[in-house]
Amino acid sequence: MILWGLPVSTYTAKVRIGLLAKGLRFEERAPPGGYRSEAWRARVPTGTIPALELDDGTLIAESEVILEHLEEVCPQPTLLPGTPLQRAQARFLARLHDLHLEPRVRALFPLVRDASRTPPRVAEALAALQAQVNRLAVLARPDPWLAGQALSVADCGHSVAVRLGARLADALGGALHLPQALHPWLEAGDAHPAVTAGLAPWREATEAWLSHFLVPVASS
Repeated sequence: MILWGLPVSTYTAKVRIGLLAKGLRFEERAPPGGYRSEAWRARVPTGTIPALELDDGTLIAESEVILEHLEEVCPQPTLLPGTPLQRAQARFLARLHDLHLEPRVRALFPLVRDASRTPPRVAEALAALQAQVNRLAVLARPDPWLAGQALSVADCGHSVAVRLGARLADALGGALHLPQALHPWLEAGDAHPAVTAGLAPWREATEAWLSHFLVPVASS
C-alpha cells in the first residue's frame, strides 16, 4: 500500500499511527505535483491528504474513512473496542477530533506567520482550543486510552492534535494546560511504538515548519 501524504500533515500522521498499530506494510509518498495541485486533484478531486492507495491501485481518501477501511479488511489487531456501545464511543471521540478539536489547532496556523499578531488574539485562539481539550478530558475519561484500555481510532488523531496544539501554544508565547485526566493518556502514547513511530516524521517536519515560518511579533 502507498500512503500519500506529507510528514507535516496531522491527518497523515493520524493514518500513519493506525497503519503502524495494525502492523501493516506501506510506503509513504508525497502527492504528485504537491498538496492541492491539479495533478493531485486529478487523482483525488478534493485535493486533500492523506489518501491510501491499495495494491490494485484504488485510492481511498479521508483519514477516518481510511481507518474504517483498515478495520474492515484487517480486523486484528483492532482499533475499535469490543461492544457496540464502546465502538460508538470511540467513533464519537474520533469525530470530536475532526470536527471540533483539530480545527481549533488549525486556527493557530495563521498566527504563526503573522508578525502583527497581538497577545489578545493569541489568547482568544488558545482559549478556544483549551475549551476543546478540557471537553475531551471530560467526554473521554481516559483509561488510559481515550476509549478504554487499548489504542483505538479515538486516539489516532488526538495523539497528533493535542501535542501540536501544545507546541504551537508554546511557540506563540502562550500555554496549553492539559487536564490531569489526559496525563496518563499522553504517557501511554509516549510508550506505544505505533504512536512514537507514527509521530516521529511529523515532529521533525513540524519543527522545520516552525523554524521556517514562525515570525517574531513586530515591535510597536
